[in-house]
Amino acid sequence: MSARTRLRTRLLVGLGLALGLAAASSASPAFAHDELLASDPAADATVSALPDEITLTYSGVLIDEEGVNAISVTDAAGTELADGAPVLDGTTVTQPLSGDSQGPITVTWRVVSSDGHPVSGEFAFTAGDPAAAPTARADAPAESTADEGLPAVFWIVVGIVVVAGAIALVVALVAASRRRTED
Repeated sequence: MSARTRLRTRLLVGLGLALGLAAASSASPAFAHDELLASDPAADATVSALPDEITLTYSGVLIDEEGVNAISVTDAAGTELADGAPVLDGTTVTQPLSGDSQGPITVTWRVVSSDGHPVSGEFAFTAGDPAAAPTARADAPAESTADEGLPAVFWIVVGIVVVAGAIALVVALVAASRRRTED
């Protein structure tokens, strides 16, 4: 087997290993963000009155730093019902509420996952008599959704491919250097 054939074989094996590692690591559950498992009141539930608090339960322990976790609870008129900062206890976040709003209630949450990435979502439930719901304010701002960009898994795979390419380049350059010194 010639030196050139050995070099090609090594490069192909190295590239195959790097691509295999990239494919295996992108499917790893370790890269998954924590997610909302349950809420009290539950999404789409109807309760007799606005509760004193809302409890959200996540799949992992959240980052507990001041100001990183936020829960907004609003009625149909856009009135904020959350009273103070959310209280984090492991996988559970409790948000105290104030007021006696009735009708559709929207809960918008944003927390920092145990892997350091922000996770957010929204759900609604109905409190009391839906017919007694306040109407939306005329000066209420229009809702907008921010594009969160590409998912982290994409960037992880891109990083692995770039590293694999760099390794392949270094192997090729070292092999070429050795070939020149042998000649």
